[in-house]
Amino acid sequence: MNGLETVEIKAFVPARDFELSKWWRHVEAMGVASRYSVKAEPPEDRPWGLRDFILIDPSGVLWRIGEDISES
Repeated sequence: MNGLETVEIKAFVPARDFELSKWWRHVEAMGVASRYSVKAEPPEDRPWGLRDFILIDPSGVLWRIGEDISES
């Protein structure tokens, strides 16, 4: 299958309390970076309509976690 390209992968995780489930608060509050030896950068609004932050895990995988703000 040549010519195929992944544009976006989304995981939808149900939450009873959406405000409580916002990722960055948990990353900071739980000390995820030091506890799990990951690199974490604070959230940033991107020019293409995304607010996101990244985690780089100990094996070098970059996780980009974000939300669409283009319609905000």
